[in-house]
Amino acid sequence: MYVNYQKKKRHWEVTSLELVHNHGLVSPNKMNLVQRERHVNTATRSLIKTLYGSGVRNCQVMNVIGNIHGGNDKVGFNVQHVRNVLRDERKKRFEISDAQAGLDLLHRLNEESGSKYFIRTEVDEENRLKCLVWIDPRCIMAYQNFGDVMAFDTTYRTNRYAMPFVPFTRVNHHYQSVIFGFALMRDEHASTFEWILRTWLEGVGNNPPLTIITDQDQAMASAIAVVLPNTTHLLCSWHISQKFPEKLAHYYSAFPEFKTDFNNCIYKSLTEYVFEVRWASFVEKYHLQDHKWLKGLYELKHKWIPAYTRNKFSAFQNSTSRSEGMNSFFDKYVSSATGLKEFIENAQKSIGKAIN
Repeated sequence: MYVNYQKKKRHWEVTSLELVHNHGLVSPNKMNLVQRERHVNTATRSLIKTLYGSGVRNCQVMNVIGNIHGGNDKVGFNVQHVRNVLRDERKKRFEISDAQAGLDLLHRLNEESGSKYFIRTEVDEENRLKCLVWIDPRCIMAYQNFGDVMAFDTTYRTNRYAMPFVPFTRVNHHYQSVIFGFALMRDEHASTFEWILRTWLEGVGNNPPLTIITDQDQAMASAIAVVLPNTTHLLCSWHISQKFPEKLAHYYSAFPEFKTDFNNCIYKSLTEYVFEVRWASFVEKYHLQDHKWLKGLYELKHKWIPAYTRNKFSAFQNSTSRSEGMNSFFDKYVSSATGLKEFIENAQKSIGKAIN
């Protein structure tokens, strides 16, 4: 069958149709390779939730369902759809009871401190918690002393609802981690990041940091440009460098000197002029003029290339590693079953901890 889109009429038309089957059928052992609509029915959804609630892991859940149907290839969906079912369930379970228990804890702590906490929430149309920002008075004091540079990382998700958790972090004069507040967010849209940043900024006296360090998330970058237009935005060099072997794998394996040339260009260029000269030579030598990913990094050079960032104050930080160090701390106390109240309790424990 052939179809053609008619622009003037704004509809599709079938221009040719062959009613006689004219190709071989797919063999049964290859049916799982055929692209088709994936649907998880209500009964199977219930089974997935029951198994997961009993401690069965995603891949094992898929194996159980496959055994019931006589093989994974006959199920009609894969392990990613199992993850999607559980993700949807987590969102549904973010109900007022658990959220209220966490908020009650924060408000009790606020009363005990003499109303020195900063607590703000945002709810959706169903009155379910969408975003939460809270700042302990110790965090406010820390920001007054060390708030010129801040790391902002949303990679930590170990809680019952798989919600991104944001510890606003930096280092003090002893190069120990300090915390400027916390946030939980249901999604990572630009509008959500704007709300988080604007709310947190209010909590620290509307005094923006000189520099903020994040990963390459575009929604986050857009929010920073709107809420913190006068703050220098740097990208985590570690996150970027971790992608080199994947994005440039062919060049790493085909040219033994590629890695040395690449590192010399990026990390050993002391001035912007030297970097530009070396970059042009490097791109020409390895015919990288049309490499989309590398071109995108070059366009962001002022946010991560040392020749461009060395004169921007960052307290000797060039990554969000301090935030990730705080994530390691949380791994000791929380799991995928941790509710909001317990999560907040453990977040409070982290304040004042030095992550060396």
